[in-house]
Amino acid sequence: MELPRYLPPLIEEPETILKGLDLSKGWDLLIYLGESPSAATLIPGVVELTGVEAVIAPVDRYSWLPLGLEHQLRAELDEMGVEAVFPRPFCSLTPRGFDIVDRFAERFGMPRLRIDVEGDVIRDVEVLRGAPCGSTWFMAERLIGVGVEEAAERAGLLVQIYPCLASRDIEPPFDDAPIHISARLAMKAVERALKTLSLGLEG
Repeated sequence: MELPRYLPPLIEEPETILKGLDLSKGWDLLIYLGESPSAATLIPGVVELTGVEAVIAPVDRYSWLPLGLEHQLRAELDEMGVEAVFPRPFCSLTPRGFDIVDRFAERFGMPRLRIDVEGDVIRDVEVLRGAPCGSTWFMAERLIGVGVEEAAERAGLLVQIYPCLASRDIEPPFDDAPIHISARLAMKAVERALKTLSLGLEG
């Protein structure tokens, strides 16, 4: 489903926009990838028309879904009995104890890796859970042949050059750029995988 390219700042009659969309029933999960707060206000209406049971609404730029609007949407969706999560940024998503959301978060969200090394060089990287934008797979391919000591730092750099939606501006609520958070999550995934390997544990 694709929303109209231009939406008014304040949508007074959301049904006029939603009636022109193909909103069939039978889906479990809504993943909202809008780039404006006015688009975000349509989420409850979409939920009502489609009957979805869960919503993932990632926030890769603060202005697209400010915290106040997030709290409002969370309250509305909770009243509707709908699971809702708002990961900031998308690659910070982890299982939250919600059945439908967790099934998605098993494969997509905060990076999780399995790494094989030969000597002090990375021989293989398997993505167990990757950032929804694809940056984890991009990073994994380019870590082959990299020295273990520099792997985490290289991972962070690779994520930052990948064309994901995470903002490069310093933003609330972290006083940091979301792309830097994404880079640190990738670095930690590499560090965890190498530590797991050194301890002789599985994934």
